[in-house]
Amino acid sequence: MIFVTVGTASYDPLIAEIDRLVGEGTIKDKVVAQIGRGSYIPKNFRYFRFMRSLEPAYKRAEVIVSTGGAGTTMECVKKGLKLVVVENKDLMEGHQAQLVGEMSRRGHLIWCKELSSLPQCISDARRRSFTKFVSDTPRVHSLILDLLRRDNL
Repeated sequence: MIFVTVGTASYDPLIAEIDRLVGEGTIKDKVVAQIGRGSYIPKNFRYFRFMRSLEPAYKRAEVIVSTGGAGTTMECVKKGLKLVVVENKDLMEGHQAQLVGEMSRRGHLIWCKELSSLPQCISDARRRSFTKFVSDTPRVHSLILDLLRRDNL
């Protein structure tokens, strides 16, 4: 199963493209999508607008296709899920590109830069293993203690 999520916003171009690909048979998998506030209503797969937790969908999905929202991206990469991110370039100044680019560079996800590349990106995600993201050990407390010690010298 392919799970598609746009988070709490909307990204009709992604939902419409997935619908087209399913309709023409390019995507043969079962698809379920969370379409958020979108106005495009899919004809070729099941959808819902919102759910308290996407965890059940993540567990069932072979591949997750998402926009570049930080919440969904981090939730998926921390679990090492097969994530394809389609950046929504219509959002504020392309801020998603920084996060998605770095996560892609580190091997945590596939960055699909163009909707036309989506079938290939999904195919690539199936074959690939992804590295789980692990946060750096917090260091701020050590830095503060060092500064305090220096002031007391």
